[in-house]
Amino acid sequence: MKRERVEIGWYAVRPSLVYLVLFITIRAILYRILESVLLSSNADMAYFYEAFSGASDLMILGLSCAGAVIPVLGEGRREVLIARARSGRAWIAKREDSNVLLASLPLGTICLSALLNILLSGRSAAPFTSADPVPLAAAVYGILSPFTEELVFRGIMFHRLRRGFSPMEAALISSLLFGFAHGNILQGIYAAIIGIVFGLAYELTGRFEVPFLLHCTCNLTVLAVEAAGWGEVLRSPMWIVFFAVGSAAVLVYWGKRVRETKYRI
Repeated sequence: MKRERVEIGWYAVRPSLVYLVLFITIRAILYRILESVLLSSNADMAYFYEAFSGASDLMILGLSCAGAVIPVLGEGRREVLIARARSGRAWIAKREDSNVLLASLPLGTICLSALLNILLSGRSAAPFTSADPVPLAAAVYGILSPFTEELVFRGIMFHRLRRGFSPMEAALISSLLFGFAHGNILQGIYAAIIGIVFGLAYELTGRFEVPFLLHCTCNLTVLAVEAAGWGEVLRSPMWIVFFAVGSAAVLVYWGKRVRETKYRI
């Protein structure tokens, strides 16, 4: 049994390692190309980095995400289709209150995301800032990055881990690697905690679009807050309590519904 779990673990983790190695490599190459072009031109590098570094960083990130996910895209598609075929037997499919459960999930997740961003750093733990071009940031951080990350860490890794591990074990393993992949302590802690929510949401609904849309919503919400300059307002004690109560209320609601069916997380 132990050997089987090790084999399943490697089978689940391998695509994420491929993705991470390619992502780091592609990003390093693109940065080197950009640097070489700047050094070989007569452009003022200081001006470029002041005026265009945000856009160039976003484009490099987008290209790195897209290029790194291509080798595991086929595996991800197969795993998502397998999960979708089984979604009719997922926990939420048996619930009469499934619409209420699905409607409350993004609200609770947004509250948790906001609370974590505030508590972890006193500023956004998200990788973007109000200086980034908003439309490009929305496309990269709000759609492209969530898709590639969810495909790798939930679509492939979590779904494969579930063949030999409990839902909570699979969620913890995939979320820890998800946090590690962010390469930053604050972002890593944030991603690891919110990743558990994404993993369990996938487990209970059987639908890949649920963690993907939750991930998109969290990133876009934080981006909107940063772009609008509302960060300081939302860090007041009143909002901290609001986010804490909101996330706790949804957690308790889902927890009670899961326990009443004796579903083993």
